[in-house]
Amino acid sequence: MSLFPPELACQRVSVVIPAYRAAAFVGRAVDSVLAQQPPPAEVIVVDDASPDDLRAALAQHVLAGRVRLVRLPHNQGVAAARNAGVRAADGDVVAFLDADDVWLPEHLSRALSVLADHPDVDVVLQDFDIVDLQTQQRHGSWFALRHEALSRLRTTALDPVTRRVEGGFVGALMSGCFVHMQATVVRRAVFERTMFDERLRCSEDVDWALRSVHLGGATWAVRAQASGVYHRHAQSLTADLTQNHERIERTGLMLFAEYLAWPRLAASDRMQIRRALVRACLDLSYFARSQHRVADAWRFWAIGLHHGLHHGLGLRQAREGAKLLLSTPWMLLQRLSRRRQR
Repeated sequence: MSLFPPELACQRVSVVIPAYRAAAFVGRAVDSVLAQQPPPAEVIVVDDASPDDLRAALAQHVLAGRVRLVRLPHNQGVAAARNAGVRAADGDVVAFLDADDVWLPEHLSRALSVLADHPDVDVVLQDFDIVDLQTQQRHGSWFALRHEALSRLRTTALDPVTRRVEGGFVGALMSGCFVHMQATVVRRAVFERTMFDERLRCSEDVDWALRSVHLGGATWAVRAQASGVYHRHAQSLTADLTQNHERIERTGLMLFAEYLAWPRLAASDRMQIRRALVRACLDLSYFARSQHRVADAWRFWAIGLHHGLHHGLGLRQAREGAKLLLSTPWMLLQRLSRRRQR
């Protein structure tokens, strides 16, 4: 049961688009928002101190009053940009879109129908197709690639393609990130309890989703029908997970430790969080070892060991420990050799 007022009107919608280095894309994103039937009450583009000229890219929309441009004084990251957009919004419902993605014409109407028909639902998450921006080749859908994580949710059917989440949210997100903010439509009241964590430069969407449910009491519905297009390209965070690997895993490690301190955490959820923490530690240990950072490699491995050997990870933990033991003398020699060369 939702903790938020069911009488909130769904007709007034604010759309928030955070933008950074997005002058080449943002016009297309805005066009897809304005093509919604019915269109939203307002479109807010938050310029996160972007070095390109977003104002010029949106000049016609701004002059016509179709877009409100909010500029942050310095680059603060997508979490801060979304918060700024939420604070500037006047709508009863807030929908998000990333500046390099687009909505299909029925994205808003479908989500608003769910909110109108089910006052106990606070957040509607819809599926997105994944398309290469340059080649326009389709790479499946967001939900299809995260089917295993979504299958862990306990749900009840609201209609043939929409299910209300009744439980299992924490464990499901620990096993795979199925939340993408550009596909969420949210009752404004949710943000009275849960804003984005502005410390985070990545994983802010998953963190917000978890806190909105566990700490904020929000009720989610997932709609398994594509309502937009997520574009893969060189600037997107998920375009090259190797490049962003350490930043994502370090953020996860910090957040998992915080989640373990949450009150009223079910034993099964606590186990899933510990498993995710151990996996992050092992990934970080491997990453550090591949860069010959001996101390970091051992430190991350030891943190994982401290949280225990969990089912399915014991063998990997032992294997990584053995590799560290065997490679440490060689890594130390490499470091000593580099110092002598200086």
